[in-house]
Amino acid sequence: MLGEPKGTPLVVGQPAPSGTGELGAVSCPTARRCWAVGVAGPNPPTAGADVIVATTDGGIGWKAQHVAGGSTPQLSGISCPTPTDCLAVGSNGASLPGSGVVVATRDAGTTWSPVTAPMNALTLTSVECAGTSDCTVVVSDGISTWSAHSDDFGQSWQQQGDLPSSFLPGVDLSCTAGGSCLVAGYVPTTNGHGAGAIAVSGDGGQTWSLATVPTGVGVLQSAACVSTSTCLAAGTTTTTVSDVVPAKGELLRSTDGGHTWVVATGTPPVDDVYGVACPSARQCAMVGTKWVGFPAVGTGAVAQSVDGGLSFRTSSSAYVPISLTALSCPDTKACVAVGGNTVARLTLIAPKPVPSPSRTKGSGHP
Repeated sequence: MLGEPKGTPLVVGQPAPSGTGELGAVSCPTARRCWAVGVAGPNPPTAGADVIVATTDGGIGWKAQHVAGGSTPQLSGISCPTPTDCLAVGSNGASLPGSGVVVATRDAGTTWSPVTAPMNALTLTSVECAGTSDCTVVVSDGISTWSAHSDDFGQSWQQQGDLPSSFLPGVDLSCTAGGSCLVAGYVPTTNGHGAGAIAVSGDGGQTWSLATVPTGVGVLQSAACVSTSTCLAAGTTTTTVSDVVPAKGELLRSTDGGHTWVVATGTPPVDDVYGVACPSARQCAMVGTKWVGFPAVGTGAVAQSVDGGLSFRTSSSAYVPISLTALSCPDTKACVAVGGNTVARLTLIAPKPVPSPSRTKGSGHP
């Protein structure tokens, strides 16, 4: 493939800083600056584990950052609309309404401080900020799940529409400027099982509905749009939600902004896909697990596409010992992925140039 370095791994992983918990979300506002967040884990939680780490050199070096007041929240989502401003969301670990947590930095992580969480939030699963005056979160109060919007970077929140009552969201909210907001997840079917589902909003979170998804689809983990019309959603073929079951990856495609989906042609080269991102109309990447052997052992896996998600190819990697669960692609050259206590850099492949229309004989041109 054009742009692939000979003999050089496209994915280079490394351990997160010593003392880091389990990372599960990452946001890169620029090619050099990224923040990743997670939970203290593993079970039982590690006392004093770092749950926020940052890089200023595109993922080569990482340093821990701390929330003011000595608290260690359980963070599941982060969005950094500028190189200095980030919001991270989650909970304080309690099982009561009001346990939701939002922490913010306005100085590139020198200080992280709690800000207002939406009223009665039990937990906030994900966040998306198009700018410091345009942030959307997905909130659970223990009974229903809904979205909320802030126009002052978390100082106050306005409750929006409820997500479909039967829908259980993952931790990945994706909104396209001028397009849809998507949340991948599932609808429970039988005890311990669920059918893949996607909640979609065409009005910035004011109202939500279930997208039309083919029957038999496994649990979905991530969704992203290549454009305002073309979107991808990914997950696993298994319907089990109560345990980790080795399975193949699942990839869906939409051409109407995420309202209607079909199963993509071919099986993705990544098993149990947890994250998908598309930094351009032709470039997409996915991360997840590769199951090897029997009994199956999972390692991290990455694949990328240069045709807008129509096909994916495995990316060669070095040191990706465990599943990668999230990625952020700030430009068309590189992405950063995280999973557990691992951070990784992905070099993106340049698409082949689109050939210019050829001039035909007799066209009247010289």
